[in-house]
Amino acid sequence: MAIEFALTLPLILLALFAIIEFGQVFNNLNDVNQIAANGARMAAVNTAPPGAGTLQTYLENQADTKGLKKDINVCVQFPAGTSGVGDPVKVVATSDYHLVPLLGGATLHLHGEATMRLERVPSTYTADC
Repeated sequence: MAIEFALTLPLILLALFAIIEFGQVFNNLNDVNQIAANGARMAAVNTAPPGAGTLQTYLENQADTKGLKKDINVCVQFPAGTSGVGDPVKVVATSDYHLVPLLGGATLHLHGEATMRLERVPSTYTADC
């Protein structure tokens, strides 16, 4: 009985770590997508971020995990090259997630983006990364 336990315990622990890591990756990917969507909405309606700072800084501070908070980058772009009412505004949020060494230590590039049409001419933010 003890031999079987000793043989299966490493596999069970590996599976447990993989499940936990997958959950963290999925949570960070969901956060990156949500930050991009919220940023596109704020940019489309020309909403000034609460408090001081730029729209990009405000969105980067919306990350809720420690790893994501220190490694997220948010860019606001005007794909059509203009920023008039009806033109698209695109918000791209990216982050790198580093897997634990037990699972290979690879780096996953998380990417979220959202595009909306401008409802108001931007005056509270600029296109920037």
